[in-house]
Amino acid sequence: MIRKFAKHWRDSASLLVLARDQPAAQQNKYNYKVLVFKRTSNTSFMPNSVVFPGGGFDKQDASLGWESFFRERNVSNTALKAITQVDGARPYIFQTEGTDLLDRNLSLRLCALREAFEELGVLLVTDEQRQKTETGFSKCLQLPDVDSWQQKIHDGTASFQAMHTALGTVPDVFNLYEWSCWLTPAMFRKRRFETVFYLAVLNEMPAIHPEPHEVQEYFWDTPAALLEAHREEKIWLAPPQTYELTRLSFVYDIDQLVRFADKRNRKGSTLLCPIQYNAADGVIFVLPGDDLYPADYDYLSDNADLDKYGEQTREAIRKQAKRLHRVEHKDLHHQAFFLNQQPLDDHLHVQGLNGNLLQNQ
Repeated sequence: MIRKFAKHWRDSASLLVLARDQPAAQQNKYNYKVLVFKRTSNTSFMPNSVVFPGGGFDKQDASLGWESFFRERNVSNTALKAITQVDGARPYIFQTEGTDLLDRNLSLRLCALREAFEELGVLLVTDEQRQKTETGFSKCLQLPDVDSWQQKIHDGTASFQAMHTALGTVPDVFNLYEWSCWLTPAMFRKRRFETVFYLAVLNEMPAIHPEPHEVQEYFWDTPAALLEAHREEKIWLAPPQTYELTRLSFVYDIDQLVRFADKRNRKGSTLLCPIQYNAADGVIFVLPGDDLYPADYDYLSDNADLDKYGEQTREAIRKQAKRLHRVEHKDLHHQAFFLNQQPLDDHLHVQGLNGNLLQNQ
């Protein structure tokens, strides 16, 4: 079976890596930081942008060889199958093409783990006998020859599976939490990606080994600090990053966040494909659930109403809508988020209006 949109965009997976940290100052409420890196200027897609580790799906991620790999390490079939059982929305990226390929709910996790190692040397592993940890945290293995393995994976002289076989390790697909799924808007028709984001949490910050061809620099910081650096034009965050960091910014405790992510893990991910409207004082990107989001959108068509409200301000356009789920851009570094309904898929609210959602976590 050929994937429905294979010729229109590429599939990819990213990893939001959070690590426990002591607050640096009394006014800093967060007990964790987020790992991001700046792409190099010669990167083909969004050069110089600051992103979460991740990259394109590769055929090695879908190899059925992973089934025998897990079986040889006594990894429970029940535990593997549990990962594939999701009750909520399933975007196209999760559709497995055939019985000769690994289930997409597993292969996309492997893709995110592989890319995080290839780009930053972050190798998340789990115990064969206790795949799902009691705390829900992952473990990062520090390798003495990490640079050598990174180079082999990057050059394709060794597969991610071959590396784990040689090391006697098991990739931690169990303590990743499905977080969201984004699709590049249709206007970028030559460079589009459907990307699933997973959340991984660590009890301490691991050593980072940036891959020089892809990583200009990396940094750990709180969600609020990264967003502030974006507003101050010290860095530029791509739109999915600003959205995800914004909703993370309202949760200060990493343990609470893990409990929430674990509870939400199998509730699915509605595909978030922004649709643009021009305004007199900026640009609006609407998301599913907004009054301006077209019903039964085909994910390929340009917006015929792009300039319908072009002579009105963002505020004036907003006041005409009853249901809001949108990002309003004043310019590349200044966005405002609006959501006046329940978040999709029982997720965090992008304006922090989480009510009792986190109270019982």
